[in-house]
Amino acid sequence: MSELAGFIPLLLIVVIFWLFIIRPQRRRQQEYSTLQSQLEPGLEVMTTSGIFAEIVSINDLDAVLRIAEGVEIRVHRQAIGQVVRPEPDATEGD
Repeated sequence: MSELAGFIPLLLIVVIFWLFIIRPQRRRQQEYSTLQSQLEPGLEVMTTSGIFAEIVSINDLDAVLRIAEGVEIRVHRQAIGQVVRPEPDATEGD
């Protein structure tokens, strides 16, 4: 019985580690994979460094982003951190 009592705290630590570390990380990785698969030209995105831009072209390794009229940069595809959704106008509902 004392062997089981020594095993329970270890098992509890493993379960807590899985709940608070592994599971959320897997969820974030899945969301990131979904984001990467949905990237296409014309989307407004924000890079992981905080640059807002529009995707001009994209392939397996990199993307060309337009950050201003006539200014385009080439970044690694994984540097795209999120798609920026347009905010609805406050006056649109009036």
